Amino acid sequence: MKYESARQMVFEAYLYQGGSLMAQAIEKARVGADVQLTNYRPVDGRICHGLEAGQVISRVESLPAFLQSLLVVLFGPFTADELDADREWVQLSLFRALIESGVRPPARGKGNQVPSVEQLEAMRALCHAALYHHAETTWPYNRPGLPTVRSVKRCLWEEFELELDASNWSRQDRPSWGRVWRSALTCLQEWEGTALAPVAELLREHKEARREGRAVSQG
Repeated sequence: MKYESARQMVFEAYLYQGGSLMAQAIEKARVGADVQLTNYRPVDGRICHGLEAGQVISRVESLPAFLQSLLVVLFGPFTADELDADREWVQLSLFRALIESGVRPPARGKGNQVPSVEQLEAMRALCHAALYHHAETTWPYNRPGLPTVRSVKRCLWEEFELELDASNWSRQDRPSWGRVWRSALTCLQEWEGTALAPVAELLREHKEARREGRAVSQG
């Protein structure tokens, strides 16, 4: 497989899992076998690809479970049905992260009211929409996602039959659904960077090893 970018590496690593030779090589690299990518010369090129893919998957699996799921959702070569459990885990983790950071849904009426069950359910649904938007607008898709308040409301209605009151979407002086939305997207962006970092480090190591290999051969 090619080592060109962290996002592409995640996609191809999971794509290469099919086939017995590939699976054996991937498992060898995943469990931490001593593999030098620039030195081995396998007879079957699929073994080479499998070892490289296994090292990528090993880096992914070193992450917390919710970040593993995030990378699979964003960059894995899987169908929507195959990703249901991973999406659910990321959405729940995102909801918890927002609550723990002090982000709250807008309360009905005046005063600092405790959010109702319905409001918390709406907030979790908004996390679902935020993950969908982030995944759609991220490489390799670059689709529009949910670019407007109207599109977000439509998504929540179609997915959850939830009517979201977005009348104070842009308010800055108190909790609003717009703030929840922006906080969710910011959190997902930060998580993506954190999750890709180990894979990007593998890419850097791979490039350095290749440069050293060329230097030795030329010397």
